[in-house]
Amino acid sequence: MEKAQNDLSKKYSKGTIIIHWLTVMLIFALFPLGKYMEGLAPEEKMGIIKIHAILGMLVFILTAIRTWLFFKAPRPAELKTGSAFNDKLIIWVRNAFYFLLFAITISGSATMILGGYGDALSSDNADLIMERGDIMPLKGHGFLAFTLMILFVMHIIGIIKHYFLRKELVIKRMLPW
Repeated sequence: MEKAQNDLSKKYSKGTIIIHWLTVMLIFALFPLGKYMEGLAPEEKMGIIKIHAILGMLVFILTAIRTWLFFKAPRPAELKTGSAFNDKLIIWVRNAFYFLLFAITISGSATMILGGYGDALSSDNADLIMERGDIMPLKGHGFLAFTLMILFVMHIIGIIKHYFLRKELVIKRMLPW
């Protein structure tokens, strides 16, 4: 494996950087909220569902904008690691993030509709929420969220690994300063 030297002076666009960090913060709020709601009775989670749904839709909107920026805004060259496998893994992980964020929103929306959450919120009647085990999209939503967390850990490990093996602080490309 040869040492790869990347041009870290080239950054992502300001819009991409802002959306990246906003999305990170929203996901750090959404994941624990979702886990917390798992153990609550329907009437106990009415307010939290509303917050969770609004934040989830915000992530969807930000991801859609970021996807558009990905194709329209200037961006730095793909990172080179000196390993063809790792170079492809970086691209795979990035693309998987986009896919998962869209898929989680779709499964969350399906859960809201098919699980009775939307009707329950609009009528303020928690009895309209189906039993957790009966809501098929909710299972997918949880699986996708768990997968996103695994991907997030891989992302952080990749940044740390790149720093220690390549002596490059690649996160500079995604910092606003």
